[in-house]
Amino acid sequence: MHGTRLRNDGGFDFVSVKSPDGTKSVSIKIVEDKGELYTTVIVRSGSQRFRTRLDGFRSEILWSPDSRAFAVNQTEGGGGFDQRTYVFYVEQGGLRKVDVSNPVDKAFGSPVRCDAPLLPPNTAILEWLDKTRVLVVAEIVNVSVCACSGSFETYEVGLPAGKVLKRYSQAETKSRFATSLGCEFDGADDACAMKWQVRRHDIR
Repeated sequence: MHGTRLRNDGGFDFVSVKSPDGTKSVSIKIVEDKGELYTTVIVRSGSQRFRTRLDGFRSEILWSPDSRAFAVNQTEGGGGFDQRTYVFYVEQGGLRKVDVSNPVDKAFGSPVRCDAPLLPPNTAILEWLDKTRVLVVAEIVNVSVCACSGSFETYEVGLPAGKVLKRYSQAETKSRFATSLGCEFDGADDACAMKWQVRRHDIR
């Protein structure tokens, strides 16, 4: 796996990790203000210090292998909904944010029936494939309001443009990228996923 990974599952108020080359660090601090939870992201690069805010909590940080950027997987809702992913480029004048969830949402569409309207997939970057490509998972929300809940497919996304380059079925993902999958994805039902993925085609 490429990059440096750090996860904050809510058990710590503050965590920090250095970039692979040791020249930068990113810290995340969970803040609760009047019942609202959000995450403060602080980046140090040499003598410079940048700060930004993300909604939600349970952050995961993955540095790119060249230390120029880092990904943040972020839980913005609750109850198994609203897991989103972003990439930040550390530049001389500040942080440049790329919303990686948006192009994946469009490519994923609405492949199954859900009892609740407008439910985008949960998205997260599983790994940096190289310094310009990430592997992003799109999961049908893992609650009973949707058919085949918890099943998924993955996408290669080119950066910084945020263009979807290729789609992998759930079975292909398990075969090609097994070491990047946690227990939730590793145990997802392949037979159920195949029902809606058999009609979909690779993106070229």
